[in-house]
Amino acid sequence: MMNVPPESNAPEARGAQVCARCGAPFRCGKLAGDAVCWCAGLPALPVDRLRPGMSCLCPACLAAEIERIARSD
Repeated sequence: MMNVPPESNAPEARGAQVCARCGAPFRCGKLAGDAVCWCAGLPALPVDRLRPGMSCLCPACLAAEIERIARSD
């Protein structure tokens, strides 16, 4: 994959995100214009786990956070 600036309209740049927790790159379906993002099928995080201005988590970090929440219930 080419390194394309995020503001580009190139297909590989649309939806490009960096995980707020680990810094891994991943694709956000919502930002890419998909009808449904990959995360829509997962449980939503409780509001108390979100921070203002925090961007999305990558699939691995979101799955780990959901698992942590499930274990603490």
